[in-house]
Amino acid sequence: MERFMPLYDERAELAPRDVVARSIDDQLKRRNEKYVLLDISHKPREKILSHFPNIAAECLQYGLDITRQPIPVVPAAHYMCGGVRAGLQGETNVRGLYVAGEVACTGLHGANRLASNSLLEALVFARRALEPSIDHMNSSRIDRSASDWWARPLVPMSLGSNVLGKITRRTREVRKELQSIMWDYVGIVRSTTRLETAEQRIGELELDWEAYLFQQGWEPTMVGIEACEMRNLFCCAKLVVSSALARHESRGLHYTIDFPHLEESKRLPTIIFPCSPEPPQD
Repeated sequence: MERFMPLYDERAELAPRDVVARSIDDQLKRRNEKYVLLDISHKPREKILSHFPNIAAECLQYGLDITRQPIPVVPAAHYMCGGVRAGLQGETNVRGLYVAGEVACTGLHGANRLASNSLLEALVFARRALEPSIDHMNSSRIDRSASDWWARPLVPMSLGSNVLGKITRRTREVRKELQSIMWDYVGIVRSTTRLETAEQRIGELELDWEAYLFQQGWEPTMVGIEACEMRNLFCCAKLVVSSALARHESRGLHYTIDFPHLEESKRLPTIIFPCSPEPPQD
C-alpha cells in the first residue's frame, strides 16, 4: 500500500474534492484496480469511533474494522452541483414555483460541493422558500376549471399484472443501463468524444424504452412511479450531458481533457439549459 496523493497535489489528501477524485480515478486506471484504500487506523480507536460512528458501524456489518483495517473507496456522485436556478428565497422564473435542497441551483456550491453546505441548502433555504410560497398560495386564486383542459392521468391497472410486471422489469434494466452509460462516459474525467457517445446512446435507449411501453399497451395519459422516475432520469442525464458539451473549459468537478484549463472569460454566465431568449429591450 503506497500513498499517492502527494504525487498529484502539495495539499495531498486535503486537496479539493475534484482533485482527489481525479487522482483516485487516475490511480485506478493505471493499476487496473476497482478501488483504493483509505487508512485511518493510525488514529486512536476511541477517536475514530466518536468521529465516524455510522461509517464504522456500516463497515463492521461487512466484516471491516476501520480502527484496524483500511477502507476500500471509489469516487462516486454524491451531491448535485446545480439544478433549477433559484433566488435567495427559493423563487424561480416560473411564478409560484419555489425550490430548495439538492434540486436548487443557488450558487452556494459553485463548481465544487462545499462541506456542510447541503445542510444550508436543505434547512435555511427550505425555510426561506416556505414562507413566500405560503404567501403566494394565500394571495392566489386558483382557476380549477383549467384542469379540464388536460386529459386525466390514468393508473395503468387495465394492462394487467403480467404486463405491468414486464414493464417494471424492463424499466429497472433500462435504469441500470442508463447508470452505466453515465458512469462510463460522463464520469469524473470527460471528453467531447465520450460525451457525444453518451448523448447518442442515451437518446437511443430512451426511444427503445418508450417504444417498449407502447408496445405493451401503455397510453400517453398513463402514469406510474417507476415510469415517471425513469423519464426524470432521462431528462436529468440529457441535461448533464448537454451542459458538459457546452462547457469549453474545466472548472472544479466539471473537468474535460479537451479543455483542461480554467478560463476566467467563461466564468459568466452560468450554463443554463434549456436556453430561453432574452426579452426585447425598449
